[in-house]
Amino acid sequence: MHPLLKLQLKKIYGKDFDISKEDEKFQKFITLIENGYRDFEENESFLNKILEVNAKELEESNYRLYRKQELLRSVKNSMDDAIFYKDLNHRYIGCNEKFAEFLGLSEEEMIGKSDYDFFDKKTADYYREMNEEIIQNQTKIVYKQWVDFHGKKVYALTSKTALVDKNKKVIGVVGVSRDITHEYEMQKELEHKNIILIQQNKLVSMGEMIANIAHQWRQPLNTLSIVVQKLQLYYKEDLLDTEKMDQSIYEAMELIHGMSETIEDFRNFFKPAKAIEEFSLEDAIEKSYIIIKPVLEKNNITLTINVPHRYFIKGYKNEFFQVILNLLNNAVEALIMDNIKVPIICINVWNNADDIVIEVYDNANGIKGEDLDRLFDPYFTTKESGTGLGLYMSRIIIEEHMHGELSVKSNYLGTTFLIKLGGVFKLNGF
Repeated sequence: MHPLLKLQLKKIYGKDFDISKEDEKFQKFITLIENGYRDFEENESFLNKILEVNAKELEESNYRLYRKQELLRSVKNSMDDAIFYKDLNHRYIGCNEKFAEFLGLSEEEMIGKSDYDFFDKKTADYYREMNEEIIQNQTKIVYKQWVDFHGKKVYALTSKTALVDKNKKVIGVVGVSRDITHEYEMQKELEHKNIILIQQNKLVSMGEMIANIAHQWRQPLNTLSIVVQKLQLYYKEDLLDTEKMDQSIYEAMELIHGMSETIEDFRNFFKPAKAIEEFSLEDAIEKSYIIIKPVLEKNNITLTINVPHRYFIKGYKNEFFQVILNLLNNAVEALIMDNIKVPIICINVWNNADDIVIEVYDNANGIKGEDLDRLFDPYFTTKESGTGLGLYMSRIIIEEHMHGELSVKSNYLGTTFLIKLGGVFKLNGF
């Protein structure tokens, strides 16, 4: 008999009760009770085993969860970027150490607070409106701004997006901010250096341009001298009348006006560009031609210009003018150096969809392959008296200032420079 059952019967019937002497029905009852005890013990043992297994699995699951949380925390805190999360009420529900450090608090101190606890009302209102837009439209917003907090001024790049749960339901906003102050200052310093290099490149070109202008003035000055001599002759011969005087004055003024325009072009070339403007591509090329025309004539170089439409582009007019002049000067020097018998330079312009392309071609002997890869490097030159700034600054102007492309192709048949400008032009009348 089961010990627990025996103990219970002794309590009910007394310690002297003899269970074995009771009748058959009673014995069947006792047997039934004993079986029940035995089933209970077996089931209890089975349930205990199940509980033990479940407890162990739960313990292992909790440990894995803990490890994942610690790993996530470690990854989050090892990042140089500041990370933060907000709920639908725009209150912080978490962040990493970098963000807490920026605010001068611990993560625990930030929980439950809003931007109004850390920033001025104008800034906090701005963040709140932005967060509302992200939550409502489930969109992503990326922005840059100066942030001044506790006397520390930081230029930050921030990306915000909607925070969702496993069912894709929006539960808040998550943001990542990166301190790009150093990169911003380096970029500004680089831009300043590029401006200086552009001016240096202009100064390098000054001697050549003065020589060109002097050559260009020689013929008008000779003609002007003849006009004055004619006036003197008419006066001595008593042939000077109103018609001859007016004609002589007209011829002299036209010559002086042409010379004045040459000086104005020269002066504008060295004037620093201050603002983006819309200008005629044809006019910019024509001015470059006027400046370099004496050199072309002296060396019997033929320049053909094909501009089928009157294109207008937006950019820094003088800088673009300088690029065309740099490319023309390079072509002239290559043709002279290679002693080409029939030297030719072609400027072709066309538009392709939303792009405008300017091609400058010369029929010199081309550029060596090892030099071609370094052609746009600063201070690299293949000329004895070159500075290596012309093509470098031309690429800076086209690609950084005008958001276009400047490339080169070359072989033994000649060299072609291609300028591609996208989305910055229009045709006359459009």
